[in-house]
Amino acid sequence: MTPALKLKMASRMRTRGRYNSSELYAITHGWVTPEDWLHPKDKEVEDILNMWAGTGLHNQLEDLMGKKYSEEKKVFSYKDINLVGKVDFLPPNNPNEVWEFKTSKNLMRTMKPWAEHQIKLYTTMFEKDIGKVYQPVQNKNGIFLKDIGTVNRDDRWFDLEMAKLYEFHEKVEKLWVA
Repeated sequence: MTPALKLKMASRMRTRGRYNSSELYAITHGWVTPEDWLHPKDKEVEDILNMWAGTGLHNQLEDLMGKKYSEEKKVFSYKDINLVGKVDFLPPNNPNEVWEFKTSKNLMRTMKPWAEHQIKLYTTMFEKDIGKVYQPVQNKNGIFLKDIGTVNRDDRWFDLEMAKLYEFHEKVEKLWVA
């Protein structure tokens, strides 16, 4: 079954000028080189299993909270590139908020820096004032969302992040045509 799971969770083929919001922190912090982005390495089995488990939990949350408000995709254009984001939840009772769910085997006290970065991107992309990050937690009393962080929209910060992405894109372009 492992080969089938590896195939299912493999990285998608790259599309020229199209970047995912979930990768932007790694790009802007130098964790991913243009070469790595163009030719991603195969994921480790442990990482694939964690992603698969997280996907399952996200699907369960969609069932409980409403698919109508879940996994909305937005494409933000900047110069000749696109940043694609897929937010976990747009709460109908809190129309000025955007929510992201982060799954982990360990109970988190606060959001990780890359989660903060992603939800901050989403506030601008989805035109919301507040971004919240929750960890779904299950215990003997049931399931609940643990608040692990909140950010406010900052369009100036977003513009600076897009400029960093564009610098990265220009390096990718040189490799793409080579």
